[in-house]
Amino acid sequence: MGDTGRGSEGRPNAGFAVTTEGVVVIDALASPAQGEQLIRTIRAVTDRPIRWLVLTHHHPDHHFGAIALRRAGARVIAHPDVSTGVDEQSREAAESAWTRVVGKAQMKGFAYADVPDVAVTSADTLRLGDETIVIAHPWRGPAHTAGDLIVWLPDQRVLFAGDLLIEDGVTMVVDGSSRGLLAALDTLAGLDPRVVVPGHGAIPATPLALIARTRDYITALRTAMRAAIERHRSLNRALDSLPPADEGRPVSLHSRERRNANRVYLEVEKEMMGLGP
Repeated sequence: MGDTGRGSEGRPNAGFAVTTEGVVVIDALASPAQGEQLIRTIRAVTDRPIRWLVLTHHHPDHHFGAIALRRAGARVIAHPDVSTGVDEQSREAAESAWTRVVGKAQMKGFAYADVPDVAVTSADTLRLGDETIVIAHPWRGPAHTAGDLIVWLPDQRVLFAGDLLIEDGVTMVVDGSSRGLLAALDTLAGLDPRVVVPGHGAIPATPLALIARTRDYITALRTAMRAAIERHRSLNRALDSLPPADEGRPVSLHSRERRNANRVYLEVEKEMMGLGP
């Protein structure tokens, strides 16, 4: 197994597993240039063919490098909801917005490569050479997004969690569900991984501690938003207890926390009205 290191704000984690019959890559990083760098990292370890690319979810920082892996011969495994947008106009808008984040040089040669060759909606097992790799969405509904996948190497007890876990920040539920994320975290904890690779940040020394920390954060946020609603506080008043967002940095910690609180307030309000799942 290899990994490419750490980072946030457009610098996600990716990894790869080397088998006797080829390489399985987990996530493609944030741009074609980063995808090429990932390939160079792989080639420093092995010259075996790159067989598969697993995309953990649809956010551009994890799959906009996929075209580089496609051109290197990889086939894509993803949840069917991974494709960015539902029409050409929304895909063009996503590309344009992301180019402003990473720069034109990083996006040179970009094309969408997120449509899966193999779609996974619950679980599938990839047996390649001497490795068994489980690719799964083993909970009901959305969590971080509508189409999260985890990658589990049972023999080594290594888990690639995508953005269900963030070591150097907070897991976002703006495109997903806080209730679903709690279910997903229960699934991750049940695996009892020896190593967990989060979507961003360092590989934690104690995987279960990171899972528990994430669960505690989401649970506390749901409790706080429920209490605000029960006291008939508006969304704006409910957010007053949080630090202000960082102007111009929507992915900073304070901005993420406020965006999560906004989402969770509306989600819990809907649940309390009997309209939730």
